[in-house]
Amino acid sequence: MALQKWTFSSPPEDTGLRLDQLVAKHTGLSRRAAREALKLGGVQVDRKRVRVAGKMVASGVEVRVAFDANLPPVPDIQIPIVFEDKWLLVVNKPTGLPTQGTWASDRHDLLALLKAQRPELKLFLHHRLDQGTSGLLIFSKDASINAELTRKFTDHEVRKTYLARVSSPVEACTVDRPIGRLRNAVPGRFGVEGDLMEPKSAITVIRPALAEERQGLPAGHWIIAEPRTGRTHQIRVHLASLGAPVRGDRLYSGEEASEMDLHAWKLSLKHPATGEELLLVAPPRWNS
Repeated sequence: MALQKWTFSSPPEDTGLRLDQLVAKHTGLSRRAAREALKLGGVQVDRKRVRVAGKMVASGVEVRVAFDANLPPVPDIQIPIVFEDKWLLVVNKPTGLPTQGTWASDRHDLLALLKAQRPELKLFLHHRLDQGTSGLLIFSKDASINAELTRKFTDHEVRKTYLARVSSPVEACTVDRPIGRLRNAVPGRFGVEGDLMEPKSAITVIRPALAEERQGLPAGHWIIAEPRTGRTHQIRVHLASLGAPVRGDRLYSGEEASEMDLHAWKLSLKHPATGEELLLVAPPRWNS
């Protein structure tokens, strides 16, 4: 069964019901499934995650529930650390992990796994990768640099280099096409043409990977993509617009594969605290 979602307001006649009872009554889930949804963080009361099955909810309060019966156990993996100092933690995100909690769970994501792996740290997230994308993610460990690191991302002072395998050859080019959410698309996706909601400027520099960059990689059409802006699904949408979607990207008609072949390979920036030039590299998962 796929992910299921419900949203309802607690009616006056249900005042006094426990939250697990309320969820079961208004979703059709069993009490056991309702408690599992609560445990995983799939229940929100007034837009805040709640795990307490015995909580009482006031009349008229909005309750959101998400439940996925096929959700696997919480992964038991160590997130690879690429770089760490007193201010920053940089990791190599595995493919298949959401960066943050989803509707159904805040236990299965990268941030949750990192908190379990390094419970002594308070981590601040400054950018994200799609669930199917692997590679570099930077967290700040010190609130004193948050504003400066956020500014660097906002002002595009962080240079990002991605490696991707696509379905057909792509010549070197700069794709300068605004991206917007496609109205009424199910599942939700983005595009460069059609009925777009609030399209925004999006620029991606693309070229074929050099021989030394392809060394050790499986056969295929490998490209390097450098986004100059930070739109949702930007590289995926721009490559699809060229007729060369990322292999394994089912949302944008990519060639069938078990995983999406998109990797955040390199990041370069000036250290937000020291000013040192950083070049961070996460080895591609296909040859690491």
